[in-house]
Amino acid sequence: MLKSIIRNSILSVGLFMTIGSLANASTHDMIPNIDDQKIVNFEYFERKQDRCLEAFSRSEFEVAFAICTPLAKIGFRDAQLVTGLLYAYGEGTDKNLQRAKIWLMEALKNGREDAAQALSEFGMD
Repeated sequence: MLKSIIRNSILSVGLFMTIGSLANASTHDMIPNIDDQKIVNFEYFERKQDRCLEAFSRSEFEVAFAICTPLAKIGFRDAQLVTGLLYAYGEGTDKNLQRAKIWLMEALKNGREDAAQALSEFGMD
C-alpha cells in the first residue's frame, strides 16, 4: 500500500513537471519557407576563381594568394591547387610545404589529377 502511494506521488510530480515544462516551451510562429532562403550564386565564385587563375598565370602571386585562399577554403579545386603551389614555391606567401601538401591533397581529392604530379615533384607523395 505504501509503495502504491509513493509510486502515485512520484508519477503525479513527474506529470506536473512535464506539463509545467511544456508550458514554458518555445513556440515556432513561422515555419521556414524555401522562398525566404538565400540562393547562392556560384557564378560569382567561378568568376573569382577565373581571376585567381589569371593572376597566377600572370605571376601576380600576392593577388593570386589573396583571391585563391578563400576559394580554396570553400572547396574550389582549382583554387586549392593554386594555393598549394603558392605555398610550395613560397610565392605570394611564405614557403610552407606542410600547408602546400594539405592544399594539394585537397585538390587531388576533389579531382585535380595534376595535383598528384605537384605532390610528387615536391616529394610530398
